[in-house]
Amino acid sequence: MALLAGGLAGCGGMTEGSLVNMDFWDASPLFFDNDQAELGLAEMAKDNYGTAELHFKKAVRRNAEDVDALLGLGVLYQNTGQLTKAREMYEAILAIRPERSVKMSVWTNLSPEPVIDIASVNLALLESGGVPGGMTKGAAGATAPRPGQATPPPAASGMAAASASTGRTAPARTAQPQGASMTLPGLSGAADNVVSRFHTLTVLRDQGLITPDEFNTRRRASIGALLPLSSPPPATGLDRPVPGTEQIAGRLRAIGRALEMRAVSVSQHAAERTMILDALMPAAPVSVVNPGRPPQGLLEAADAVRRLEQLKGQGFITADEYAKERKAIELAMQPPALPAPKAAASAPEKASAAKPTGPQPAIHLASYRSQKAADRGWAQLRRAHRSLLAGLKPEVAKVDLARKGTWYRLMAGPVKSSQAATELCRKLKRRRQFCEPSFMGTI
Repeated sequence: MALLAGGLAGCGGMTEGSLVNMDFWDASPLFFDNDQAELGLAEMAKDNYGTAELHFKKAVRRNAEDVDALLGLGVLYQNTGQLTKAREMYEAILAIRPERSVKMSVWTNLSPEPVIDIASVNLALLESGGVPGGMTKGAAGATAPRPGQATPPPAASGMAAASASTGRTAPARTAQPQGASMTLPGLSGAADNVVSRFHTLTVLRDQGLITPDEFNTRRRASIGALLPLSSPPPATGLDRPVPGTEQIAGRLRAIGRALEMRAVSVSQHAAERTMILDALMPAAPVSVVNPGRPPQGLLEAADAVRRLEQLKGQGFITADEYAKERKAIELAMQPPALPAPKAAASAPEKASAAKPTGPQPAIHLASYRSQKAADRGWAQLRRAHRSLLAGLKPEVAKVDLARKGTWYRLMAGPVKSSQAATELCRKLKRRRQFCEPSFMGTI
């Protein structure tokens, strides 16, 4: 059995004039054995929602498994912002499981669609974002609420409520264990948020919602959040809370299904998809955090190594990445080399102080992409903090990171001791300048 119904979906940018197409309704082959559902559809096409609801309810009282009336009620409730009732109608249709031969036409695609698919589509949208329905006068378009009508929730991208679903996978699919957000024991809230983002990105790749190239590009731009000492600084904000994995995956499936059913344009789909993925993990960060500081003391170093082992065990980092980050932690923990003893002065000659050799206490001020940028940065920092940096000399250390590029770390020193470096950094941080105690070669 096939019924033709006016557009079950809306694109918010359409005008009221474009919503009227009574010729479409006049040509609908409505069945005479289902007059109440047919009358309800006709009244809803004219925006007479109250009258349409009465007809649909009469049809349901006469036959509790009238999927035409149930679907009409679902769209009506969704259009008027009664989302709980709309969800109940769609779930009832899925419980009845009508044959796929029972179809309706969607305005954006005049080829009839199975009623069970339309119900699945709308239910998925309600679960993943609450996109409003738009059955208005037989055309695709969600209009502004009328007086006395509940205001429906805003559509994320003007998607049609009856033309978007959970994508290529079955709408009724239950959440898989990998869909939940990942946590690692012993992590703080901020660190746990970072891990959750990498877990979600991995699940999206495994479910085919992003390509391997997209996964690699976004991971490469943000891996510094997991490997702060051996990778470039990541984007800011990765430590903020993020929606659950299944919620993000469900939204991507929904807009994918909307594109397949021509409820949204290619550009609309691409814009929302990019927005979702950039909010999760940007491919080209606009701003990055300050370079990661090395562990302060053996306890912090032990915690950092334990965290690395957890990340490796869960597959978030590779064995090579683990080895490089651990080596960087161990180097940061090495004590500075003792200065060479003074050479004995000959009797006729005046004794002279031996110049210290080996790493000296210093401060790490910033990292740059080029030597020229580092030199320019030192000049700016020295002018801005003349009283604190007076007497210190710059040293730029070139660091080559595999697949991460070359970075130039700006050090200033030497200072008298590690304690003096810590105190100097404390004063600079009060001025909102990044600073971490470190070591540098002989100046």
